[in-house]
Amino acid sequence: MAILKPDNKTTFGGVTVNEYLLTKHNPNHIAMPSVSMEGKIIGVTVHNTAWITTVAGTTPAEQYTRATANGNMNDVRVHYYVDNTCAWQNLPHSLSGWHAADGSGNGNRRTIAIECIMSSAYNATDKKSEDNCARLAAALLKKYNLGIDHLYTHTHWLNVRDGKSGSVDYLNTARNSYKMCPLYILPHWAEFKKKVQGYMSSATSSTPSAPATKQLYRVRKSRSDAKSQIGAFSSLENARRACKVGYAVFDSSGKQVYPVKKSIDEIAHEVIQDKWGNGAERKKRLTNAGYDYNEVQKRVNALMK
Repeated sequence: MAILKPDNKTTFGGVTVNEYLLTKHNPNHIAMPSVSMEGKIIGVTVHNTAWITTVAGTTPAEQYTRATANGNMNDVRVHYYVDNTCAWQNLPHSLSGWHAADGSGNGNRRTIAIECIMSSAYNATDKKSEDNCARLAAALLKKYNLGIDHLYTHTHWLNVRDGKSGSVDYLNTARNSYKMCPLYILPHWAEFKKKVQGYMSSATSSTPSAPATKQLYRVRKSRSDAKSQIGAFSSLENARRACKVGYAVFDSSGKQVYPVKKSIDEIAHEVIQDKWGNGAERKKRLTNAGYDYNEVQKRVNALMK
C-alpha cells in the first residue's frame, strides 16, 4: 500500500493531526471494533509502541496507520498514533478501540487510546514524541471536560482486570506481570502527568475554537429585505449615522438594535392612534420595522374591547 493521504489535517492541542479513519478506509477488510463510546468517554489511555525507521516522505505514525490498514497490527486498534512530528487518527472518538487488553472493560470500551512512538534511547526525538503525546492527551481531556485523574496508563487497565484496587496513581504504575506500558514513559510518569496538566492549563492545549464572527451592523428597511441595505458597518455608531427614516440597524444575529424597538403595548397604542396606517399599509410598515404584525394586531384587538 502506498503512503497514505489523510482525509483531513488539523491542529489539535498544538499537534498536527492527520485524520485517516479506518471506518472509512478498510480495503483489506480487517476486523474492526463496533461498540459505541458516544457519551461514555471517561478518559485517555497512554501506550508506548516501538520507534521504527521510515522511508522518505512519511513518519512512524503514518507507517503504523498503514500497517494497521494492511492487517499487520493483529488485533490492535487505537484512536491515535503520535510521533515526533504529528499524529494520525485511526478511529473516531465515538468508537471503542482494542488496546487495553481488558476485553469489555472500561479501558477498551470507554477511553481514547494514544500510542506514543518512542525508543528506549529517550533521545531528543523520543522526547518530542512524548511532548506531542502530552499535548494531545491534554487537549482530549479538555475536550471532554475531564480532569487529570482521567489520564490512564495501559497498565492501569491490566491491574483493574487482574483485581487490584487502589488510587488511579497507584494502578497506573503498580507492577503488572503481563505488561508494563507505556514502557518508556512509566519511569517518569509523575513528570509526564504534570506536563499534561500544564498543557491543560495553557491556551496551547485547548480545543481550537472557530474564529469569532465579526459583528456587522446592517442598515436596511427590514431584517429580511437585503436589497434595501444601505451598508454594513463594524461600528454601531456609524450604522446609526447612516440610518434614515424608514430604515433600521440590525446586528449579525438579525436583532434590531436601532431605533430601539418599543414594546407591543406601546406600538398597539400607536396603532389605535392611527400612527401606523391601516390594512396592508399597516402590516407592511410594522413588518418592515421589525414587529410581528399578528402579535401587534392581537394586542390592538384586546385593547379595543
